[in-house]
Amino acid sequence: MIQLLIDTVVSTLTTIGRLALLLIPIMILIELARHFRLIEKMTHKIKGALRLLTLPPEAAFPLLVGMFFGIVLGAALIIDYAREGILKKRDLILIGIFLSISHSVIEDTFIFAVFGANPVILVLTRLALAIIITRIAAIFLDRYHHGGEEAPVNSEGQTSP
Repeated sequence: MIQLLIDTVVSTLTTIGRLALLLIPIMILIELARHFRLIEKMTHKIKGALRLLTLPPEAAFPLLVGMFFGIVLGAALIIDYAREGILKKRDLILIGIFLSISHSVIEDTFIFAVFGANPVILVLTRLALAIIITRIAAIFLDRYHHGGEEAPVNSEGQTSP
């Protein structure tokens, strides 16, 4: 029983260490990108795609990171943006929907191409589906959830209608 507890603690600490080794450099890179205004430069290049997805310019960086570096890295950035209040709940939902379909474009495409999939068809299909489903979700959110705005919160911490 003690050995099981020791193994669990060691395994947990190892996992936390690995996550820290991954997330700390990412957060440093994010801060450097913000400092050197790389985010604004990227946003300018994909503003048409953001407009199509009905997302604000602030969504560019987490969207690109998730698409090209994977859902885990994208999620870390999305969590950071959510904590800082940079994106509204609606935008976070739409980014999550888009990335659930079209994340790790480079890595996944390479893996499937090794097994004989056509990389062009694979990328285009994933992007098309991600765009279509995200747009449908945006229409639904905008129509049925008051334009994606947060509901006001009363003094008891409950949302009002």
